[in-house]
Amino acid sequence: MIHVLNLQTTEKGSLGEKKPTATVCACLRQFYLTRSAHDWITSVAAVIKGVVTLEKYNRRLCNKFLAISCYRNIMKAEGLALILMMSCGVVQNVRAQGTITGDILASELSKTVDAVGWSFMESEYNKLKYQGTRTDGEKLAREIADKISERMVEVAEALKSLKSAVEADQQTDVVPQDCCMDGVYQENVRFRANVSLEMFCYSKPSYVTTGNNLKYISNNVINFMKTNLNKKSLQFQYIGLKSGLYFNYPATKLTDCESYDPRFRPFYVSTTKSKPRDVVVVLEMSASMRGDKFVQAKHATLTVMETLSIQDRFGIVLFNNEVHTLGGCYGDQLVPLTRTTKDSLQRFLNLGEGEYGANYAKAVRKAFTYFKSSTDGENRDQILLFVSDGSNDGGDPLEVIRDENQLLNNRVVIHTYGIGTGLATTDKELLKSMAEQTLNNNSYGYVKAGKYVELTDLASTSLREAMGTYYDDSSIPITDIPTYTMPYKDFFTNESIITGCLPIADNGRFDGVVCADVLLSELVAEILYLKQGEFSYAFVMDGEERTLVHPLLPDPRDVIAKEQDIINIYNFETSGDVHEVIESMKKGLKGSKSLDTTIMKTRGQKYLDGDTHQNIKAIYHWTPVMAPGSNFSMCLVMEFNNTEFSITDQPQPVHGDFLYHRWDLEHWPAPFCRHFNRYATQAKSTVKLTPDAFIEPYQYTGIKETQVTVQQYKEYLSGERSINPGLKASAIKSIRFTYPIEEFWKTRSRDEAPYVVWRYVMTEDGVIRVYPGVRLTDDYDHKLRPWYHRTMALKRLNVLSAPYEDLWGAGKIISITRVIFSGYSKKTEGVIGTDFSIYYFDQMLQNLYPICASKTMYTCMVIDNSGFLVIHPYYIETTSPITTQAHITHLEGRISKSLITNGIMYRQPCRDTENKKEQFTYRVNLPQSLLSGKVDSEEGYEIRPVTGSNVFLILKSRIISTNDEKCCDEEVSMSPSSIKCENKHCTCLCYEDLLFNECRNKYNSTDGIYPCNPQLPTLKTVSAPEKEKNRGLSTCFPTNCACRKSERECFQTSGCSWCKSDVRGKLVDGFCDLKEICPSQQCLKDECKAKCCGSECDPTSSPPAGLYVGTSVGASVVLIIVIFVIVFIVRGRQGETADDTYLHATHDNAVSLSGENVDYSKTTDYYITEFSATSEESLSTNAS
Repeated sequence: MIHVLNLQTTEKGSLGEKKPTATVCACLRQFYLTRSAHDWITSVAAVIKGVVTLEKYNRRLCNKFLAISCYRNIMKAEGLALILMMSCGVVQNVRAQGTITGDILASELSKTVDAVGWSFMESEYNKLKYQGTRTDGEKLAREIADKISERMVEVAEALKSLKSAVEADQQTDVVPQDCCMDGVYQENVRFRANVSLEMFCYSKPSYVTTGNNLKYISNNVINFMKTNLNKKSLQFQYIGLKSGLYFNYPATKLTDCESYDPRFRPFYVSTTKSKPRDVVVVLEMSASMRGDKFVQAKHATLTVMETLSIQDRFGIVLFNNEVHTLGGCYGDQLVPLTRTTKDSLQRFLNLGEGEYGANYAKAVRKAFTYFKSSTDGENRDQILLFVSDGSNDGGDPLEVIRDENQLLNNRVVIHTYGIGTGLATTDKELLKSMAEQTLNNNSYGYVKAGKYVELTDLASTSLREAMGTYYDDSSIPITDIPTYTMPYKDFFTNESIITGCLPIADNGRFDGVVCADVLLSELVAEILYLKQGEFSYAFVMDGEERTLVHPLLPDPRDVIAKEQDIINIYNFETSGDVHEVIESMKKGLKGSKSLDTTIMKTRGQKYLDGDTHQNIKAIYHWTPVMAPGSNFSMCLVMEFNNTEFSITDQPQPVHGDFLYHRWDLEHWPAPFCRHFNRYATQAKSTVKLTPDAFIEPYQYTGIKETQVTVQQYKEYLSGERSINPGLKASAIKSIRFTYPIEEFWKTRSRDEAPYVVWRYVMTEDGVIRVYPGVRLTDDYDHKLRPWYHRTMALKRLNVLSAPYEDLWGAGKIISITRVIFSGYSKKTEGVIGTDFSIYYFDQMLQNLYPICASKTMYTCMVIDNSGFLVIHPYYIETTSPITTQAHITHLEGRISKSLITNGIMYRQPCRDTENKKEQFTYRVNLPQSLLSGKVDSEEGYEIRPVTGSNVFLILKSRIISTNDEKCCDEEVSMSPSSIKCENKHCTCLCYEDLLFNECRNKYNSTDGIYPCNPQLPTLKTVSAPEKEKNRGLSTCFPTNCACRKSERECFQTSGCSWCKSDVRGKLVDGFCDLKEICPSQQCLKDECKAKCCGSECDPTSSPPAGLYVGTSVGASVVLIIVIFVIVFIVRGRQGETADDTYLHATHDNAVSLSGENVDYSKTTDYYITEFSATSEESLSTNAS
């Protein structure tokens, strides 16, 4: 019978396949799975309803019927099934060609954002009055630079105070707290560590022994350190002595104390030099150096590398009878010590093996080729470190030193190290003469003698210590002007810091350093939280063109970003005329200049979404940072004639408009409830403030919130307190202007959108309002999240995210967000958004587009404008958690190739400065000739724009698109930064290598490729445990999951999930339960079966089975007669009206199982009706 239908009722569809009958058959084959005749009766009523509306909705009967029957698996009787299959096939025969349209989905998405309050909030802001003010860029630049200067002056004053205290201290024999031993420490927000403010601790490397007459800093210094804590920008303070002792305040537990030596750290070494250094290590690897001597020599060489900063340069020569250097550019030039060059040099060093003899002359001559290659050697300290265990087998190294160093005006200083017990007297004399350069003549330049160090017993002496202190500290000026390091990663916070140091003296001679750390994010807080128009930004550089802060460098707050090698300002400022600005900044001047420039703004995630480019006419304002030891300069870049709009209305406080999100510090109103796995209040929305809400943002980030501070917020906002606790006026207005949305969420939104998970508004002023009221992590900042930037980049659109796993227990969800604008000024005020289950979205698509329910014949998918899948069987058909977004090129190769061929999807490159690669992301955009979409019959798919959003709807025929070919073989979870592009038409997100000169730390060319924005920062987050508070609480909203008898109904409310398999993955009869029980449609509890609902829980109330059978047969006869009558009517009208079948369906023609039309955005009766469901509101599961 099925075969006959296929022969008699086929027609050619829009994708080129014979599909109507195939759809019929594929769907009706499932009739045999029907559980009961009782279910069939409900379906009959729905079908009759469909027949009645067939004439009105242009012959949509069969599609409606198929959607219902596929969901409910009705019709157990074979005869009735076959009759209905025949009938439906005949009706389908009257279909005409058509295509899907994205407008239906677009309308539904707009309803969703309105259901959570977008139109409501827009109307609220449109009532307000705004005033525009032209930004005085020169004044603003000076104010920002002055703030940075003030903090650096504070650092200098604190260091000067500590230096005086240490120099006046009578050092003691009393040993303080050991930094590597446990102590009584308490958590401290400012230091992001457990500390004791009442003491300092000390450490020393293992080779520094008490036999060296060690003296310790006394407790008299602690009071000065405590006083310095009044300088809010200061972090840890520490003292490093020439003896190798290290003192840390506040005391905290450190690691690696036995190997940590402050004398090898850049902060210490930076105080011993007045100009950059060129250092070459010449290391013997003859046969006699095998074993421990060579191992220790390599370790000591790595220590020398540790002491150098990025402005220093380094080289290695290994020698035996011949000389050996690292190949390529490393063979003839010194290199800056970046992460890349350090790795290369360390690998080369580790490959060395001791063999043959030792030719000193060849080794020294090769070392001098490095110094001669230095283009500015006369402006650098040049030092040669020579390591040997004796027995020179070559020429006279003294003559080589004389001849080569005279060409360099004798500026190279040589230190020699004789190691081991095999040193003969002649060996010692030669090494000493080499250090003293005894053959050199002062007439070619002053000869500065180096030092000869002999270490015969490496077990009791340290070559690492001897070589690591190669620098000359005898002539270090004891100054009150601090030196500063370049930014580096802090051990405790993993954020970027800079360290300021001053030298200390004992009887007028250098004896060590006092130092203090400063979080870079706090030093330049005004830059990080700059809010002066969409295209404004600022950067800081030093007099050597090195960049400290720039939007195209990783955010200094980022705890996972690597330290940067490429920091020259010209890598980030690419405007052709910017050279004049940079040169003026290097000289410490100030000025202004108009330039045409390109602004790069992130579209979300660096490796997934890429950037947008905006060409603007900008004005640069630059000014120096005036502080002791500073050679920094700050530049503010703004759009020409930048105007900022502010609200002039002065809203009055309203009782209840501010409930802080900290339930541990604030009294929340009842009722308390469990929203997924979060402790919540159903009564109110909660508010969180981010640093943008504060006048001094860095003070907020470094201070622990207490009940006192929260009470101060409340009292000031309510008018009970006159002293402002630091809140911006604009943030206060945002709190009050967003408050009306709370009532909207609790009433209208709850009724119209029961399927959404969370409702939230987040403003540009640093205000977060979320419902149900819940606590957020203390450092959550929406303006640092990809979804917020993605929404801001697509201001006029409803923005859907690719699905992700909700950390708050809602399972696989999709977010939809939209920007809130003010009416008059079109100013961006913030973003409103919500989340819903991916399964709800899948069911919604099947309801809006019934053809999507025929999953054996078709695949409906949604992609965003970066090519990432928003809905796809890949997400639906697996119970595994979502760990990463999936790009269409990974899963749909044929469609991807077609999209690329037709110019719909194309690659966008950017220069990944951090990884020295050209990184590619995709853009999806319909060209002018295909604005309504594209039908590709050959590849069996069509794509349609979902107007007013960032997504596209794709319908794929599974008959034509059978053997799909991927664009790449890599796993979906693999980072695009790890996938090298292949030379083919279609590739996954990938990279290509850029020509980069490691030895000069610069690109061969940067023309034509804009730099990428960095990854958005990951902050150091601490969450408060809530599991115990949730125990025994009911869900925030009634779910009545057990009463929802279809998958579509189940996902109509956010708290329910349709269970398809048990805990072992075995398929079960589908049923609806709490999402916590069945998060990804798989049970987490051992007993996996449906609960009873209402009268089902009373077995005596079931009607006799015979009633269902008799009614079923009678109803089926009526149904068949009606269907055939309508078929003849429809055939008679075939030419009268255009057939749009499912192609232009709206939610109004959805058929419910109760026989009524359902608006998919509305709640079902089950949501508002009282039922007796077993154990549904309190979670009971065996899942851990």
